[in-house]
Amino acid sequence: MRKLVAKTLLLICLSTVVSLGQRRTEPEKKSTLDDSKYFGYGVTTNTHSGILGGLVFRSSTPISERNNLPVHRYIALELVNVKHPKEFQRANIAGKYIPGKTNYLFVVRPEYGREWYFFKKNGDSSVGLSGILAVGPSLGIEKPYYIKYGRTNVESQVVTQYNPDVHTDLSQITGSASIWQGFLNNAGFNPGFHIKAATSIDMSTFGDQITGFELGTTVELFTKEPEIIASKISSNPRAFVSAYLTLYFGSKKLKKK
Repeated sequence: MRKLVAKTLLLICLSTVVSLGQRRTEPEKKSTLDDSKYFGYGVTTNTHSGILGGLVFRSSTPISERNNLPVHRYIALELVNVKHPKEFQRANIAGKYIPGKTNYLFVVRPEYGREWYFFKKNGDSSVGLSGILAVGPSLGIEKPYYIKYGRTNVESQVVTQYNPDVHTDLSQITGSASIWQGFLNNAGFNPGFHIKAATSIDMSTFGDQITGFELGTTVELFTKEPEIIASKISSNPRAFVSAYLTLYFGSKKLKKK
């Protein structure tokens, strides 16, 4: 009986030594995933903006894997112009302006989240697809909207912020001033919060260059109602739900270990 136990223990020891030897001699398996950081910039449009809604800067860095596909840390910065749902542009002989508009609403959106890949690009002719979920503060800036007022002659025209209690004669409005008029003088601050969910499509890659689309939805809430249209003419929503499309370009580089 003792001999049988001794033989069994000997076999176990030998098998353990052999297995350890095999583990040491076998090469370590390396991940076949593309361990690259992505940086992109582009233009965006949404359902609460014009054709050119703003600018976007985005960064995506691999941090883990899920189902043998990479998970990235997603960081972005958006600079967008948000419009009131009831805005419309009126034209006359002298120019164009938006009736009732008292302020632009510019929003700076820092974002942090995750990007999950459904499948990665494999070569220049393939397409990559990923999902994005990100959140962040919304830093709203209400900048005065200036109009040109007075038809008598050019010298008598004044550039001023629209006030429905003062500029009652709409025939005297000859157009809007430049978006840069007054820059940020008399601008107000309206903080908020937003969350976005999106799908990113990596259309083509040439070497280290990337081109793609980001299509998604943003839900945004401000602490108070921004005055975009004069309150006596229309109410202003605190919450905005927008569908958006971003076209971005950029580059990738191997992540440093």
